Amino acid sequence: MSIEVIGWDIGGAHLKAAALNSAGEIVAIIQEPCPLWQGLDRLHDAISRILGAISPGHGCRHAVTMTGELVDFFENREQGVFALVEVMTQRCPQYAVRIFAGHDGFLDSKAIKPENASKIASVNWMASALWVAENLRDALFVDIGSTTTDIALIRDRQVKTRGYADYERMRYDELLYTGVVRTPVMALADHAPFEGEWVGVMAEHFATAADVYRLCGELPEHADQMPAADGGEKTVQGSARRLARLFGRDMESASLKQWRQAARFFRERQLAKLHSALERQFSHASISDDAPLVGAGVGRFLVRELAVRLGFAYKDFSELFSMLTPQNDFHASDCAPAAAVAYLAMREVGLK
Repeated sequence: MSIEVIGWDIGGAHLKAAALNSAGEIVAIIQEPCPLWQGLDRLHDAISRILGAISPGHGCRHAVTMTGELVDFFENREQGVFALVEVMTQRCPQYAVRIFAGHDGFLDSKAIKPENASKIASVNWMASALWVAENLRDALFVDIGSTTTDIALIRDRQVKTRGYADYERMRYDELLYTGVVRTPVMALADHAPFEGEWVGVMAEHFATAADVYRLCGELPEHADQMPAADGGEKTVQGSARRLARLFGRDMESASLKQWRQAARFFRERQLAKLHSALERQFSHASISDDAPLVGAGVGRFLVRELAVRLGFAYKDFSELFSMLTPQNDFHASDCAPAAAVAYLAMREVGLK
């Protein structure tokens, strides 16, 4: 069965794609590292790897959403939007590319105007939230990725967020710049308990959240596609070495158990931040008692834990899709906006 639609989510660090067949089944989910701040050639390379793996036919259509316009390779976000749209129309048949613009739906890639840029920029979360609203009457959608966390309240099948652009969403705790892979550990706490004392944490990019969750035994290793903070090995010992540097120590100066304990402290600080943001959403607008927390992203294991702590049922975002046997370790939940934008495109503009 041929591939009819590919949903693309162009991030600042990763490129994600979800391919659908004519029956509306997900036949492939792919995530490739794409450090876009290093230049557009990184995006071209990632697109080539994905197209090579999926091998879509000439009639395949492409639905695109993005957050990568924010990277400092671009002078401003409008320039970033137009640059990313141009790359996609270079690599895919121009007539086949549609750009997701939130509540405005899909725009023809050939008709994008400057006034459209603010509707297109960093709106991938809306695709996911709209798909949840299509499937569930009430829910709280939480996507914890490698870098950020998106939160969207769904009530009466409507997306009830207060913000749209990043600034607004951060203001209302609907967007948190915290994730389970790329977030610097120094952003989680400036002091941590160690050997019975509160110790200042060095404000240096010595370790990331990937090290924390590797030491806690929770990190999905397939999701850690970027180099470690020191470019070193991605092992428990490597993570302990990096975490130790934040304390001005060497790994060998304490036991592995002590470094794991330190990692659990940072884990709790991140969970506390997420818990607080969820409580804020519930205080703003109530939802039904049986509404679930819908978890997405490579850090959705934390959403599952937060659901238990808050007394809510948990539902995985992947359950909202029909998906054939994955070809790799990635699922629809890992690349939620890519999967959602593909389905929305197939339905809303008849990309068949």
